[in-house]
Amino acid sequence: MSQQSIHRFIRTILVLLLASPVWLSAQVGKTLIVNNFISDPDELETHLVITDVDGVGPNVKVSIYNEDGRLIYERFETLHAFGKLNYNPADYLTQYQFGFNQNPKFRGTIRVTSDGGNIAGQYWQFYKKEGMGYMNTAVPAAEGDGYDKLVCQHFVSDKKIDAELVLANAMSTRPTTVMVKFYSDEGGITSSKKFVIQPNGIVRINPYKATHGLRMTGTAYVEVIGKGKITGEYWQASQSEKYQVALPLEGVTKIR
Repeated sequence: MSQQSIHRFIRTILVLLLASPVWLSAQVGKTLIVNNFISDPDELETHLVITDVDGVGPNVKVSIYNEDGRLIYERFETLHAFGKLNYNPADYLTQYQFGFNQNPKFRGTIRVTSDGGNIAGQYWQFYKKEGMGYMNTAVPAAEGDGYDKLVCQHFVSDKKIDAELVLANAMSTRPTTVMVKFYSDEGGITSSKKFVIQPNGIVRINPYKATHGLRMTGTAYVEVIGKGKITGEYWQASQSEKYQVALPLEGVTKIR
């Protein structure tokens, strides 16, 4: 390739990047969200992993909220440079904070904020009951700034399958309204509905209920209406088939 061709190629790439109305973000940043934290000390052992990406040893704030966005617990930690934090939040939730002081059982989110460099995170969930190991799963934390649009590339709508989209409001000060649309594998829309997610809260959407009992597979799109940012995951499990999977939803952020 001639030097002139190389310059033309570089200019073309720059034009495409500048013209693109969206950008995709990795799951690394100064804020993280675990979208589907389950506190049930009798049934589950859960672990939050936070890793220092930049090697600066940041201080981090770990905040746990219930589904309605109520603050349950807050903790401050310091990471060693290139080190990580790995602990079971339930070990600390039994301490009196924000009205909860006895083995709370609830679902919600974990939100992590770094005062220094970038961090990455994971959520691990283990079942204590013998024979339930097939339900153990792990999922990466979402980049906490959130997105304008989420894509669930594959969902199953079946009354025999326990499936749900878990959508989190990345905003801490205002509700966020979203439109959720379900499409068939062929691209035909089957249902759509608006949801309002409270600040720091989440909503759970069962595809079988959302599609009014259709037995199908497809793709779901979630888009913010007005202002706001969101993150999300897709969870699917079957006790008869003995599996559980959890996947982050792909996020898209508009830049103009």
